[in-house]
Formats: sequence, C-alpha cells, structure tokens
Amino acid sequence: MGNPRKRHAETLYQCDFFFKRIVTKFGLQQYFVLVYLHLGSRRVYMTKCTRTPNATWMKEQAKKFVEHVKTNGQEITLLFRDRDGIYRSGFDNMFRDAGIKVRKNSIRAPNLQAHIERFIQSLHQEALDHFIVFGEQHFDYLISEYAEHYHIERPHQALGNVPITGDWPKPENDPPDSIPIECRTRLGGVLRHYERRAA
Repeated sequence: MGNPRKRHAETLYQCDFFFKRIVTKFGLQQYFVLVYLHLGSRRVYMTKCTRTPNATWMKEQAKKFVEHVKTNGQEITLLFRDRDGIYRSGFDNMFRDAGIKVRKNSIRAPNLQAHIERFIQSLHQEALDHFIVFGEQHFDYLISEYAEHYHIERPHQALGNVPITGDWPKPENDPPDSIPIECRTRLGGVLRHYERRAA
C-alpha cells in the first residue's frame, strides 16, 4: 500500500504546540504557539503566542489557518495531530466542518510527527535558545524572523539543499568565484546566510 504520508503529502499537514517561558511584569510565564507544517513543501504557519490556549482561542486559530490555506491557493484534506489534552473538541470540529479530516496519532508514537517535531527543535536550537524573551511582542518577533529565515534563506536537505522559497541560482548560472560572498544576518547575527554579492 505504500506510505500514506507520501501519497497524500501535497494535501497533508501536521500540527503541534511548543512553549517557552518568557519574562513578563508578573514574572516568568509560559506561553504557547501552535505550528502547522505542510508535509509536501515543508512550509510552516505559526500562530501568535498565547498564555491561555482555551477553547475559544483554539477555534479561532483553526479558522484563521483554514482561511490562510485557501487564500494562498493551497489544499488541505488531512490534518495529523498528537493526543495532547491541550486540543479542544471545537478545534477538530472547525476542520471537519471545512471538509478536512483530522487524525490523531497513535499513543507513544513520536515518529508520526517527525517533520514538525524536527522543525520545532530547529526553531529552539537555532533561535529561541539564544534569547531571554521579554514579553509577547518580543516572542512573536523572534518567531516571525525565524519563519522568514526558514522559508527564504535556510537550505533544506530534504529539498536538495535549497530554500523553500526565494531566489536560488542554478548551477549553470553561478557567477565566477571572483565575486565576493556576503554574510547576511537576522536577530543580531544569531541567524546567518551567505550569498554572492550582486553584480
């Protein structure tokens, strides 16, 4: 029968939560972010952070994500998630009402979420672990900067070591080695990428 994730990769998404303790006027508080990952392209969509991912917030984020997918001309028929109790019944219903099947992964089967787990690990190791986060706006800024880097600058091994989007020169069009290579940075140099200087 083959691997169902490979068969349905173009319309299959995974979702998962991650959290970080951030500094607020009330002391350290735990904030959550919900991530969606498109298996075929590896593109990600992340919500704004929240301290209270309650039922109302979950339904709102599900609705925003479905609208985001439609606006960008993408298609989603299947959403995989784990069995974390943070998910509310209304969250699944928002997808089912839009004609999207929601599948819960098997118990104690982290490999079924391998792609999104790897993205979250990279986000922490490459960006968030380098900062003490001061407030919601700072947290959202760090996340958005990493998302931009991840999509248009960071090479992806599974995609032939090229970025998901953005310009990437073909081998036959590479400029001579005499053209200097520039280092461009984000987040004060924590995120770096290298490119040949434009003529």
